[in-house]
Amino acid sequence: MTDTTALVADTICRTVELGVTITGAAIAEDRTWIDCRPVEADPTCPTCGRPGRLRDHVDRVLTDLPVVGHPTRLRIQLPRFTCIDDGCEVTIFRQRIEAVAAPKATTTRRCARWILQRLAIDKMSVSAVARALGLGWNTVNSLAVSLASEFVAGH
Repeated sequence: MTDTTALVADTICRTVELGVTITGAAIAEDRTWIDCRPVEADPTCPTCGRPGRLRDHVDRVLTDLPVVGHPTRLRIQLPRFTCIDDGCEVTIFRQRIEAVAAPKATTTRRCARWILQRLAIDKMSVSAVARALGLGWNTVNSLAVSLASEFVAGH
C-alpha cells in the first residue's frame, strides 16, 4: 500500500485514533479484513520497564466497526520483544495496544461502545448487532451485559 493510499484508508476507517495504521485490506469470507500495525513501536517491558529487543511479530485479530456493511476484522501485526533484563521474570512480551482493546478482548474498545449504542440508542436487537459484526449472539450479549455492568458500577 502506498503512503497516500494508507493515509486515505486510515482516515476513512479512523484507525489512527486507535494508534494503528493500515498496511493492507481485503474482503474475504463476507468480511472486511484490515491488516495494520502500531503507528509507533513501544518496546517497554511491562514488568521491569526496560526496553526490549525485537524478537518477531504476532497477529492479534479483533472485531471492529463494520465497514460499508461488512463485518470487519483488524489483523494487527504486533511486535514481540525479548526483555534484556536477566533479572526480570518476563522473558518475551508483545507490544500492548490498550488504546485499541483491553487485554484478552476480542473486540476493539470502539466496537464495544458501538454495540451498546446500537442496543440502547438505535434499539437494535442483539441478533441484528451480532449479524452486523459477524459475531455470535452469545458473544454480543455477554459483551453488552459486561459493559452495561461496568457503566452502572462506575456511575
